[in-house]
Amino acid sequence: MENIEIHYNEKPELDDPIFIEGLPGIGNVGKLAAEHVIDQLKGKKFAEIVSKHFPPQVLIEETGLVRLVDNQLFYAKTGKGKSDLVILTGDYQGLTPEGQYELSDFILNVLKEMNVKRVFTLGGY
Repeated sequence: MENIEIHYNEKPELDDPIFIEGLPGIGNVGKLAAEHVIDQLKGKKFAEIVSKHFPPQVLIEETGLVRLVDNQLFYAKTGKGKSDLVILTGDYQGLTPEGQYELSDFILNVLKEMNVKRVFTLGGY
């Protein structure tokens, strides 16, 4: 495994996308806000990011399946003439400052490929 990998379910075509990041932090406020946006706009998951910079843990889903901790990318179409959204949320942030920088650089490069020009962070280093 590379330090960071992204696994796509699909690569959506988006109009002038804006990025919103909400990861766990103090009180999980950023993560909860990002998840609320995803729920309200019926966001669709299109990719998962796994990394050696996340804690070596798994989570047990309600179905009983086990999965690696990850970050997930969603998109929401907002309509003609409006910017679509790319939203990132996840289980953890990188454990070290080096991991934070590497993950941030990786995610920004993914966003650059998607022509994202505006980034909002709700929580995260």
